[in-house]
Amino acid sequence: MHLPSGTGLIPVSDTVRVRDRERWLASLYAPAPVRPALLALFALDLTLAEIPASVSEPMVGAIRLAWWREALEALDKGRAPDEPHLEAAAQWLLPAGLSGADLAGLEERWAQRLDGNLDPAAEHAAEAAGGALLFGLAGRLLGGDIGTAEALGRCWAVGGALPDRVPAALRPLLALAALGVRDVADAEAGRPRAVRASAGRQLRILWAVATGR
Repeated sequence: MHLPSGTGLIPVSDTVRVRDRERWLASLYAPAPVRPALLALFALDLTLAEIPASVSEPMVGAIRLAWWREALEALDKGRAPDEPHLEAAAQWLLPAGLSGADLAGLEERWAQRLDGNLDPAAEHAAEAAGGALLFGLAGRLLGGDIGTAEALGRCWAVGGALPDRVPAALRPLLALAALGVRDVADAEAGRPRAVRASAGRQLRILWAVATGR
């Protein structure tokens, strides 16, 4: 995939390629005009995900996430701090129809990870809602049915039954959802965590994109 230089997209694309190669691989199957925006969205989500994973004090994580929320909301006023993921959001996501306020919702997705007192049911619900939020935003970029995109996000996050048929526009998300369903099934069965981006998993991505199943 050719990525133009001087736009901030190359380091953002690298965020996805390095931190979640499967999201990066699935994004390559998105239409070329949409691909930069999808990568920018995934890169932003992965950057926020690092915060709860890297702090030992929930208050510190909450402060850092609040900074991101305010910075994302400020995009709607034409202000973007000198940060590559925010610059990419301003360049690719806002023109694609997502607002800074829309993107700021991702902060809540990760703020919930700071609460170590959630019971299993609440944690499951939060994971499902977070997956639905992210994939719903991605579905808006891809131009597919938002309800279907959100359902795929829930499958990706917590497992479940995949839709019977998924239209071509949303098949990059279907590919990720299929892998997520497999991961949840493996965890429930006590099987070891699969090697990410292995040949078999790449074939599953290809199959989902080619067939819609």
